[in-house]
Amino acid sequence: MNSIGDRIKKIRKDNFYTQVEFAKLLGISQGTLSDIEKGNCSPSFNTLKSLRTLLKVDLNDLFENK
Repeated sequence: MNSIGDRIKKIRKDNFYTQVEFAKLLGISQGTLSDIEKGNCSPSFNTLKSLRTLLKVDLNDLFENK
């Protein structure tokens, strides 16, 4: 797991969401989520805020290289 997109994908899968469900939860399109997971774009501040608020994700974990 190197990229933020990889870590977001892992969070999605660990919570048993499809891309469509997870994107709706975050308030973004499925295409945008797909691009984030593939590393084609970075998540917006609002997307990160949704991850933190809705799923209690520690944003520091998203940015750390583990």
